Amino acid sequence: MSDWFESAVRGGECADLARGVDWSRTPLGDPSTWAPALRSAVELCFSTRFAVLVTWGPELTMIYNDGYREMLGTDLHPQAMGASAAELWGHVWADIGPLFTEVLATGTPTWDVDLLLWMQRSGYTEETRFTFSYSPLRDEDAVVRGVLDIATETTDQVVDRRRLALLGRLATALQGHRDQVDDTARIVTEVLGGNQDITAAHLYRGDDPVATIGPAPDAATTLLARVHRTGRAVWHDHLLATPVGDGRPDGPAEVLLLRGNPHRPLDAAHRGFLELVAATIGTALAEGAAHRRRIARMRTVSDALQHAMVPDTPPSSRWETRYRPADDTLFVGGDWFDVVELPDGRFGLVVGDCVGHGVDAATSMGRLSSAGRALMLSGAGPARTLELLDDFARTVPGTEFTTVFCGVVDRAAGTLTYSSAGHLPGLVVHDGCERSAWLEDAQGTPLTLHRGPRPERTTRLSRGDTVVLYTDGLVERRGEHLRTGLDRLVDVAREACRGEVLADLPDHLLGGMLPTGARDDVAIVVYRAD
Repeated sequence: MSDWFESAVRGGECADLARGVDWSRTPLGDPSTWAPALRSAVELCFSTRFAVLVTWGPELTMIYNDGYREMLGTDLHPQAMGASAAELWGHVWADIGPLFTEVLATGTPTWDVDLLLWMQRSGYTEETRFTFSYSPLRDEDAVVRGVLDIATETTDQVVDRRRLALLGRLATALQGHRDQVDDTARIVTEVLGGNQDITAAHLYRGDDPVATIGPAPDAATTLLARVHRTGRAVWHDHLLATPVGDGRPDGPAEVLLLRGNPHRPLDAAHRGFLELVAATIGTALAEGAAHRRRIARMRTVSDALQHAMVPDTPPSSRWETRYRPADDTLFVGGDWFDVVELPDGRFGLVVGDCVGHGVDAATSMGRLSSAGRALMLSGAGPARTLELLDDFARTVPGTEFTTVFCGVVDRAAGTLTYSSAGHLPGLVVHDGCERSAWLEDAQGTPLTLHRGPRPERTTRLSRGDTVVLYTDGLVERRGEHLRTGLDRLVDVAREACRGEVLADLPDHLLGGMLPTGARDDVAIVVYRAD
């Protein structure tokens, strides 16, 4: 093995693999004989963490780095090292082979964005998307002898956008819908039919199907009976069977069977998406049932959203929450909070404020709150959650310009990681109550106004530190500068932390901050580090 090759391929699993290949037995021959262009390409490949593939010679022999290995999957790696590209990529060669041919024949680079490839890399036929460029590699005589591929996989981004767009269309179609179950089923069929992320959907009223998309699953009868018996959701491979609607004493009135995309892994994000679809349909059915029982629409909306959008305080003495809507006829309005138990003793938290008040704001808030909870449960961090909520809000009228504070409390590490979409900064009152600090280092614009990655920061929390998150109704006054209200909050919070037990702290904040007759939604989340 030549010295330059040993030097070029140091570091990484693929570098170790490349050193172990007997290149003299491949069409490339011993590395000491390789053309300068091939040497340069190999040195580039192993000097970067970007995904890079080098192919050379009549067989388009493959050399790649660790970044590219992740895109190959377990079915193709490690045998891809030193293999012929045409043989290895046989299952997608009809799609990418012409691109190689074009570069070899013309010397002109290609450029593809989110190209769809049906890959066999994880034990099944998988939908994947890639953005990449094939560039020519020339020998000393300027003849194209190889192709350099610099790529990035965009599957998750494409699928996330597609799923959020579908949720937005479904929510919009069902908005304000209060007719019979059959009419709801018609809307579900129209919106979900022909969609690649929902390959089967079956809505049952009792044991009778009222909406059918795709073939009935073999296990449908068994799953339907189990949901009727237990009233709980059941997972079976890519199939979710769940009660929807408002139920009845002897079991759920409606049951929904949803099958996801079998060409995508059934991970937390996939499960969360199907659960969001079911929740959206269930909310429409519940509202329809309430209408048929002649309950006023405003009270129906408030009752339906009470449990979903104003969750109970987490089962921990370290958390306290309060919600006070501006409209006395509703339990909820445009403001919301959510505290979600995550694995390993962590908690996700979201505090948000939709534009406006009343039923319309509550409807917008409900959709964003459900989406935010699902994203946090799927493992998305604060910044990523806000980025996906940006995409979701662009599809749902009435959610534009919403402000959201999103964070994750890690009790074991003693940290709070957060990101803000135009929301007022959280306040940390340090143990002893003599010092305080604003959580303002990860500020961004409200939802739908931001493009690209959002900022994210992590701050340490010491034992006894108190975090106060809130909506603008707590600090804003007509005719008063916002800074005055924020300064008032610091004074009231410090005083409350000195003399109040945590359970009474939110009420002290409300009493000390709100003037008599104040009419604005207010949500408060308080956490004390241990």
